[in-house]
Amino acid sequence: MEISHRIDDMKSLIGKRGGIARGNRYGVKITHPLKNINIHSQEKLKEEYQNIPPTIFEMIQDGRDTYMLCSAVSLPGKRISTTEATHNHNLAKKPYSMATDEVSMTFLLTNDYYIKKYFDLWQEMIVDSTHSHYKTRYKKEYVADVIIEALDSSKDIQVTDHRGYSNILENAYPIQMSQVELGEGQEGLMELTITWEYDNFRITGGLERKPGFDKSGERKEKFDSIRSNLERGFIE
Repeated sequence: MEISHRIDDMKSLIGKRGGIARGNRYGVKITHPLKNINIHSQEKLKEEYQNIPPTIFEMIQDGRDTYMLCSAVSLPGKRISTTEATHNHNLAKKPYSMATDEVSMTFLLTNDYYIKKYFDLWQEMIVDSTHSHYKTRYKKEYVADVIIEALDSSKDIQVTDHRGYSNILENAYPIQMSQVELGEGQEGLMELTITWEYDNFRITGGLERKPGFDKSGERKEKFDSIRSNLERGFIE
């Protein structure tokens, strides 16, 4: 059977699939573990973490700030773990489990270093370094589900779900935070990279398009435009 390679067929296929995916259309939703505990527990944490200024506890906001300040994110990968087995004198790889990759996110740093303090506190909630002997907390006290959304580029007002692909990192926590380089030559935008560890990821959206209108993709596109102008020095 001969396969057609006409340009019209390619355009039709791309149009039917909503166009070509764009890497700058995305969103992340993070809820700090501090937001999931009651006021009494927060006060207790302030007493335990005496090396952390109390004002940091008050400055933790909802997920909108991290959504807007995230400048890059990677979708998680997955690998099937196999073992070699012989069948009819032929070696074959037989699957027995699977492994997931760590996920990294990059955030813009503002003048109050909000994101740095945000994850400083989170990592301190994982391993308490206040005293000479470090103490780890129970896992359920420091993990949170993190949502990563790859958004489509559709401008159709009849579409409310602009998620081309969406997944959730289950029981995630920041396992590594990058260094922040300071120096006389550091005149560009400053960023912080976070590496996430998690139990597993699963697809949560982007499987169907629903009627209505959602501006999440539009907000992100506007922010990307602002960020581009910042990099070029158009905005002070």
